[in-house]
Amino acid sequence: MSKLLVDEIGGNAGAATAIASGKTISGTAAQFTITGGSSGEFLSTDGSGGLSFAAAAAGFNDVEPVTATGVYTVPADITKLLVIITGGGGSGSAGISATANGGGGCSAGTVIARVTVVPTDTITITIGAGGAQTANTTNTVGNVGGDSTFAHTSGSGSFDTITAPGGRAGVLYNTATADPVAPTVGASNSGIAIKGGTSVDQGAASFWGQGGMQGLPSITTSKVGEAFGSGGGGGTYTAGLFYGSAGGAGVCFIMEFK
Repeated sequence: MSKLLVDEIGGNAGAATAIASGKTISGTAAQFTITGGSSGEFLSTDGSGGLSFAAAAAGFNDVEPVTATGVYTVPADITKLLVIITGGGGSGSAGISATANGGGGCSAGTVIARVTVVPTDTITITIGAGGAQTANTTNTVGNVGGDSTFAHTSGSGSFDTITAPGGRAGVLYNTATADPVAPTVGASNSGIAIKGGTSVDQGAASFWGQGGMQGLPSITTSKVGEAFGSGGGGGTYTAGLFYGSAGGAGVCFIMEFK
């Protein structure tokens, strides 16, 4: 094997030096270096043989499911978030002794929004609690669920707060349920607001799934909201099984993009 030891190779005629067809230059990665460019960039061709450094295209990075109130720090290189946030579901009402079952709790609102962020900024995420179970007492209305919010806390970025309202309380059989509260996407964000639902007996289903089942007189109590932000089931008219069950807690699901 012959060796050629040189510090520079130049074209004999013209600026380019060609490698003969079918021939290669081999070596380890550490033996090949090219000046210029920045960390994370790659070599891109213009289709005519010209090469240049280019930044990697933006794309999906990771997900962050959040089920408890806390602070989220935007990771390095992340500039966009897709946020899905839901409030806590309302609890069902208690039944009326020997008369009627209780009404199911209402489900919470949900917001799906794209948010522009700055790396290292902090965001406070509040997760709404489900409306509390009623006392095991006849003729008792349910409790409202807590709001879930997504709010900028610190850093050079800024965006409007997102609010997913909690579900309305379950009401007695002879009372109309109030309209659900409208969620807030925030003017600086792009997305959709989904209002919570209502139900007569079972807990209302949320964006994430079904609510709690209504109790069966003389057989079983009602059930808590099954899915995030769903309503709790209404109680029965049987003594000892009166109470309306708690709504499902809220949630926030974050998708990160570079």
